[in-house]
Amino acid sequence: MNLRLFVRKNVQLARCPNCGKIAALRRSRTRNVIEKILRKIKLSPYFCQSCGWRGKIFSYKISKNFFQLVLMYIVLMILSAYIVQKFLKSYFD
Repeated sequence: MNLRLFVRKNVQLARCPNCGKIAALRRSRTRNVIEKILRKIKLSPYFCQSCGWRGKIFSYKISKNFFQLVLMYIVLMILSAYIVQKFLKSYFD
């Protein structure tokens, strides 16, 4: 079972948001400080070779078992908090 909440997608094989052509997107250079900051959170600039569109695309998608993993992580946090609380209560009483 894959325990990742987000999976990296291959944006270069995706459709262009403007013209719809497949596999025409290429990475673009960051042009200013804001684009460099956005690139750090995986919102990278791309451009289309066929129509010249330039924009930012999030390079991750939600995994197939996202909700199951979130539920599992929540249950584990509650369970670990309960165990820590019981341990501290017995230790300090």
